Amino acid sequence: MNSSLVTDTTDTTLTKRPLTHNMSEEKEIDTKRSRTDENDLKLTAKQKKKAAKARKLGMSYQVVDNELVIYPKLFFKQFNDFASMKDVRNLALNALAPKGKQSRLADIPDFPGIAPVKKAIILDVPIFDPSEMGLPMEALNISSAESPDVYEQLKSEPLYTYIKQMTDDHNKEILGLVSAVGFDQYKRVHDRFLDLLEVPLSKGELKRKREEEDKDPDQKRAIAPEVLVMSKEELQLEDFPIPTILDPLSVLEDGWVETLPGKGLVPKKLIALDCEMCKTVNGYAVTRVALIDRENNQLINELVKPDEEITDYVTHISGVDENSLMGVNTSLADIQKKIQTFIDGDTILVGHGLVNDMKCLKMRHPYIIDTAVIYHHKNGPPYKPSLRDLTIRYLKRAIQIRDEDKKPGEDKGHDPCEDAIASLELLERKLRYGISYGLAGLSQVETITDFLKRNHQQGVVIECHADLSLLMKMKLAENGPDDYCSQENDEQVAQKVIDHHKHKDLVIARFDLPQESESDRRAMFFKLFEKIHQEMEPNTIYCITTGYRSNKQREARLREKRIAYKKKLKLVGLADIVLEERWSIEDEHLLEKIADDTRRGFIFASIKNP
Repeated sequence: MNSSLVTDTTDTTLTKRPLTHNMSEEKEIDTKRSRTDENDLKLTAKQKKKAAKARKLGMSYQVVDNELVIYPKLFFKQFNDFASMKDVRNLALNALAPKGKQSRLADIPDFPGIAPVKKAIILDVPIFDPSEMGLPMEALNISSAESPDVYEQLKSEPLYTYIKQMTDDHNKEILGLVSAVGFDQYKRVHDRFLDLLEVPLSKGELKRKREEEDKDPDQKRAIAPEVLVMSKEELQLEDFPIPTILDPLSVLEDGWVETLPGKGLVPKKLIALDCEMCKTVNGYAVTRVALIDRENNQLINELVKPDEEITDYVTHISGVDENSLMGVNTSLADIQKKIQTFIDGDTILVGHGLVNDMKCLKMRHPYIIDTAVIYHHKNGPPYKPSLRDLTIRYLKRAIQIRDEDKKPGEDKGHDPCEDAIASLELLERKLRYGISYGLAGLSQVETITDFLKRNHQQGVVIECHADLSLLMKMKLAENGPDDYCSQENDEQVAQKVIDHHKHKDLVIARFDLPQESESDRRAMFFKLFEKIHQEMEPNTIYCITTGYRSNKQREARLREKRIAYKKKLKLVGLADIVLEERWSIEDEHLLEKIADDTRRGFIFASIKNP
């Protein structure tokens, strides 16, 4: 095979060099130009026209058996907004598509003679943080015009060889773009790596998915109840009272009790709880308790007489009135003891909005499944779904019928047994159809590997110590280790990237880089990246997403302060909270600043040419 190569002429034809460059650089330029002219003599007029266009764009080309092969090149666009991980994902996916549309981030010229992009690699690393490098908040591109200091810092890095770029109008170099991920109402920054892995489903795909789930539940999706038990962090976030087994430093206040330890039964039994309350001079108090087992047997269905003076029976909701409690002697302490005979460490407690029930019962239990958490509101978080709406939507029946709609002789208010049974049935449905069932977020997305499979391509996710949810790990691992690899160190991640790149269309990898200093982290990553780049196949697009991952310790301390303040504010007045424990506007601004700092990162991308 007779072939000749014309190298990338970007540096020689488009970038102004200082007048002080040495003679070796001049010779190198002249050598490239003469080689270009020599090879162009072998081309037809049509091929010469294409070659001239390629040279103008700074693209490499090769003559192979008298055929002109132009190698793909990527040009970042002048961006007027923060880029997102969706943009990064789409850049790779569009490049891999046979007739892919151009992405928001960059252009890859497409005219006859250009070789297609064959494969893609996306690497996420905790280096090059915009805030630490002093990038202004308003900067959106890394260029000499918009962010000169950061631009010069990056040009001095070894990685520059692999990320240098020209804009599509050739006026100035853009090394990369500034990215930003979102944060929720609690100022928790979204995980950058997780955002890369989730691909939203179209409306049509969502409809088909729900129809398939309702018709034929896949046993592979079935889960055990333990998967849905709330963690300590989730219990804290929902404001549940935390038991001693989860927090040995917690103090049990007067009148409060904890469920007793179990015998270590596996699996744990499921029991549903629902309470009705009234208003008293000291707040809400329990007036009726229902406890239902998994076979819908009533373990408890009992009225309770509050110790405090009742100011409102809330009969239209509770179904309890003054006559109902005539002759009732069961106290809160009595019902606590009775509940403890059924609920212990071998029990998972099920219910809807259980935080209110547990607070009114003044009980703490470590194993909770709340249908208000495992199912989402139709508009998604932070809204909470009502039990009535969930029952209508998923169980196809109505509960908690309004009093005016009830027939003569029917009890007024809610039936706690009916509500407890509905919670159990919703849980059973979730266990049957899988962990993502009923969620506004993950039920409306698919993993990147599943997306590729639907499009007859192959992908793999490789990570080291990624903070992925149990749900995401399960979804990624559904198709075996060839689609998802969790590694113990970064060297293993790099080797897995090389191994899987040989037979996968897209590889997405997350490096941990636990080294203490930024310079050590950069040095380690560059060493690993050189190894990956050397083994990378020609015509592979590679993207690198950077930025420090969330400052979790500072965020956690601030969020805990806000939660503690809100709890105390419900119990006592503002005047009774010492100044140091109050949540101030300065605290709010600090939390926002931490979120703004940690949500930003950089995006670098290029295509390896022969």
